[in-house]
Amino acid sequence: MSNLENHMQIAIEEAILSLREGNHGFGSVIVKDNEIISKAHDLEESIGDSTSHAEINAIRLASNKIGKNLEGCILLSTHEPCPMCSTAIVWSGIKHIAYGYSIDESIKQGRRRINLTCEELFNRAEKVIKVDKNILFEQCNILYRQDVRNEIKRLKNITQEKLEFYNADSIKRRLEWFNEKKSTFKFISDNSLDSAYHLLLNRFNIDSSEAQIVEQSSSRIVFHSKNFCPTLEACKILDYDTGYICKNYNENSTDALIKQIDSRLKFDRNYNKLRPHSDYCEEMIILEKNKINGI
Repeated sequence: MSNLENHMQIAIEEAILSLREGNHGFGSVIVKDNEIISKAHDLEESIGDSTSHAEINAIRLASNKIGKNLEGCILLSTHEPCPMCSTAIVWSGIKHIAYGYSIDESIKQGRRRINLTCEELFNRAEKVIKVDKNILFEQCNILYRQDVRNEIKRLKNITQEKLEFYNADSIKRRLEWFNEKKSTFKFISDNSLDSAYHLLLNRFNIDSSEAQIVEQSSSRIVFHSKNFCPTLEACKILDYDTGYICKNYNENSTDALIKQIDSRLKFDRNYNKLRPHSDYCEEMIILEKNKINGI
């Protein structure tokens, strides 16, 4: 990794701390001569201050350490600085910044942002400030994806009671989806296992390459899921055990869904091979042949 990427990784860690604390998920680092001078994240909710953005907090910490003139420093941020933070960068004397995720991308996600880029503000201030964009974009993108944010909101401070509620709600929604869509399914066949596997691909809008079959017989299909999973990413950010969350959050609803194909089907996981502790989630569909269909 480049030096910018190494330092951006620290900013991402700050953004993760922010989300765990119930803030908005922004991280920033200030570097001089390849040494980290300060690192910070937003504290808007923690301290009740709408100006407590990651970049401003990092600038304040750096100024307290080496003085108000930060010329010669590089500021890195997981998200493109807003106009307030961009102005603070101008006043600080910083001449080089880097960010991971742009204001434009945030607006496309439906997030509220002032549609003024940092470069536009720097130009209006008649300041020459170097801007490096899209540093560790994919990692920063995860922080701001709406589906990941929705899962963080649902799972933060989760209780067993809430998990049971979400599980019941998931079963209801997946069965409603099945009944609404079943007349359009082209993959239903006499092979219950194959039909159930393709049902899951369809429900989660993934390709077979993202859930590659590694074992197949007349009694089960085993596949390795590598698709993007908002629940997984939310668990990683919140430092939750994916085994516990997945077992209680969505396993029953997946099982209920495939039983619409054949009541003898069962969905299961190998919890010793589950992301992020494995490169994939080992999941399986089992046909319990000793059962009579429909009973």
